[in-house]
Amino acid sequence: MEIFSTLDSIQNFLLQFGIWTPLAFFLLQLLQIIVAPIPGGTIGLVGGALFGTIGGFLLSGSGTIIGSSIVFLLSKRFGRPFVLKFASVEVVEKYDHIKESKLNIILFLIFLFPLFPDDMLCFIAGLSAMPFKTFLIIAVLARSPSVFINTMVGAGIMDDTPTQFIVAVSIYAVFILILYLNRKRLDAFIRHSKKNKDELSDKETHHKEH
Repeated sequence: MEIFSTLDSIQNFLLQFGIWTPLAFFLLQLLQIIVAPIPGGTIGLVGGALFGTIGGFLLSGSGTIIGSSIVFLLSKRFGRPFVLKFASVEVVEKYDHIKESKLNIILFLIFLFPLFPDDMLCFIAGLSAMPFKTFLIIAVLARSPSVFINTMVGAGIMDDTPTQFIVAVSIYAVFILILYLNRKRLDAFIRHSKKNKDELSDKETHHKEH
């Protein structure tokens, strides 16, 4: 994994593909959703550096959304044993069994704000009754802002445009500040949105009947 340890090493790895560099970057961004050791944030910065803000965003955004969709559908198909191969039991237990009425807003907020295990939530969301169309809409709306900001930062660093860099970092800092000030409130909301034992028992009974 030394290839993915620094911005320069990732950039050099991708540039060796020549005219296929955009495709290699897209596939790498897609795969990082599934393969946890690959740092998605760093790859997004490289996208901005190599392809600029718009090009990098389109490649990063499409790779992120398609990767998220693949993970969701695989989890929906293969269930909890599949998810536990990629996500820890602690993370699964924290975010699994959220009431359907609250799941949309919780998933949206987790995708929107940084520092949450958003890739892992793609796995866990697949265990719920959420339709794929709903997941896709949430992923596009909530994951795109962070992808765009990350790409802006990368483009600002490499193009030596301090104004763009400062704007992007400032927006990112505001997101982190909002999250920091409301983290406990959001954690409490997640805990109180979990299904109770009776609801889980009904779900298990329904599953056995089918």
